[in-house]
Amino acid sequence: MKSKLLLLFALASNHFIFSQKIEKMNRVDVDGFYTNPVVSPNGKFALVTGHHFKGAYVLNLKTNKITQISDKEGSGYGYSWDNNNEMVYFKQKEAKEYFSDSKVYSYSLKDKKATLRTDIDINMLSSYHGIEKKATSQIVVYTNITTLKIEAKDLISKKSWVITSEEGQYYNALLSPDGKKVAVHKGSDIYVYDINGNGKGQKIGTGIATSWSADNQHLVGFLDTSEDGHTVTNSEIYLFDIKTLQSKKVSNTEVLLEMFPSFIGKNKVLFTDDKTGAIYMAKLKM
Repeated sequence: MKSKLLLLFALASNHFIFSQKIEKMNRVDVDGFYTNPVVSPNGKFALVTGHHFKGAYVLNLKTNKITQISDKEGSGYGYSWDNNNEMVYFKQKEAKEYFSDSKVYSYSLKDKKATLRTDIDINMLSSYHGIEKKATSQIVVYTNITTLKIEAKDLISKKSWVITSEEGQYYNALLSPDGKKVAVHKGSDIYVYDINGNGKGQKIGTGIATSWSADNQHLVGFLDTSEDGHTVTNSEIYLFDIKTLQSKKVSNTEVLLEMFPSFIGKNKVLFTDDKTGAIYMAKLKM
């Protein structure tokens, strides 16, 4: 009897610890179904999309105003912010075109205009953040669709190299804000590599990493589960520590399907509930 009580106490304690990893969780007051938020570098805006990544929108996190910038299928995946916070980059295809026919566009928050960008490779879109006038290097990362390796390219010197030289198929490369590391996915596992590609990847957890912290010390992501292999029955947010190579579950709910967290600065996140499409903002207890 005593051992059962101790087990119940331990489980209750773990639940309490996990539930305390998120503080001050608030729902963002917007109508509609949205997902896959990507917060701007200054934390004032976020790119979001609709069901099945259809359409792209800019969300003003101060006023909660939503501005649609695309209504096309697939536009809400792989989009990115310019480092100046005034421009976003996204892709879109016409109704009778294939996704492989998609083209890259930029949208100016100031001019409220979309412009076709033939100078931006669509495969490098998610890590493209504009080119600074005085920059001596501009690195992007991407999946080589032939080899399924993660590669990097300096858009200024035109030099390219392989990052994941180890065996396996890799996808969803996520470049750190300082450009020194890249998080990659191999199956359900997440690895972090140095951008130069000289070392082996270090496994930091399981799931889908979706955002780096501003100080390059953490990744945040989610891990979903399914009882039948088709329908998601649960999803929780995880925090990954780059130094300790450890992961922690930071949400623990049975009501929400927390997905696609995006860092706002060092310790805040924006994420969505995949059941309702509601957007939430929360503070992480780091």
